[in-house]
Amino acid sequence: MISEIISKDKCTGCELCANVCNHNAIKMVSDDMGFYYPDINEACIECNLCKIKCNERLIKTDNYLEPETYAAWSKDKNIRYNSTSGGLFSELANEIIRMGGCVVGAQYNEDNLVEHVLVENLIGIEKIRQSKYIQSRSGNIYQIVKKMLNENRYVAFCGTPCQVAALNSYLGHKTFERLITIDFICRGVNSPKAFKAWLNEIENLNNSKVVKVWFKYKEGGWKTSPKRTRLDFKNGNFKIKDGKENLFMYGYLTSNLYIRPSCGDCDFKGIPRQSDITLADFWGIESKLDDDKGTSLVLINNEKGKFLFNRIKDNIILYKRDFSEIFEKNVCFNSSVEIPPESEKFLRELSYKPFSKVLSKYDRIFKFKKWKRRFKKVINLFRK
Repeated sequence: MISEIISKDKCTGCELCANVCNHNAIKMVSDDMGFYYPDINEACIECNLCKIKCNERLIKTDNYLEPETYAAWSKDKNIRYNSTSGGLFSELANEIIRMGGCVVGAQYNEDNLVEHVLVENLIGIEKIRQSKYIQSRSGNIYQIVKKMLNENRYVAFCGTPCQVAALNSYLGHKTFERLITIDFICRGVNSPKAFKAWLNEIENLNNSKVVKVWFKYKEGGWKTSPKRTRLDFKNGNFKIKDGKENLFMYGYLTSNLYIRPSCGDCDFKGIPRQSDITLADFWGIESKLDDDKGTSLVLINNEKGKFLFNRIKDNIILYKRDFSEIFEKNVCFNSSVEIPPESEKFLRELSYKPFSKVLSKYDRIFKFKKWKRRFKKVINLFRK
């Protein structure tokens, strides 16, 4: 049997290999850092289809090299407020539903872990909108998408760039006119283990289960929302974690402590994009287009993307922008984050220590390193 499909440090956990295996020889298994990787069993006949399809994720599309660029937001105040950006995903998804189609996106399950699901109504859209910041399990979603397309249904698939690349590979890079793929500018996916460790500690302190996680909570403004998370509890109470109190986002944004290793050298950055439409926050947009309620960056990457976007123009406020504007404040469009060498130790320690204590320990380490670097710079200046 095959010993390895791809090196562990390059595996994105997209689960394409498990979807294409016709012999049920591949299962996704979590390692001690909380990330899922393929585990190959004795049913493997060494057909190498998994390796072939994995490599085909890297095939470049013929999408625009300079996408049509817009700043936009939904005219519906409720959609905009309840979205983590300007509500463009909901508007696109709602249009697909109105066309008789279905939408695939990430939602929390009963255990507050994230998985990709297919929804067929507007209520379902509410569950798959908003940023999640934890790696989503793809399961057999690529197979489900292909089934819907074979039934001549419109399908909108929203996922990370590597998930969209996996779907394209699964479908043999064929053009399905009724498939619209949507990705986003991705900073990196976090370990479900770290997320659960954080949530479990909060649940124990509050004696109640968390029933809703709302990252980038906008009460207080969109521009400061990345530091703010609202947690709703089963007992009816809620907590708003902000700034350094918002430990999970603090560790993610300041230290990259629990990001998947492959995200440190991502193969799906830049252009051409894998998707038909790319969405993000339009950070750095000029003040007249920023009322602090959420402004979406929209990149139209090809004619299919333009088709769907044109259908929602009556429902949104939009402004044509220059593509070059996006780079200054969206550095992750082209660049991968740097994963610290302490990441593995941090995630292992979560097996027997509370999240807050482990984060506090490594936060001190990073601050010491930061001051050490600054001190060296000052010394070097005096030596010149």
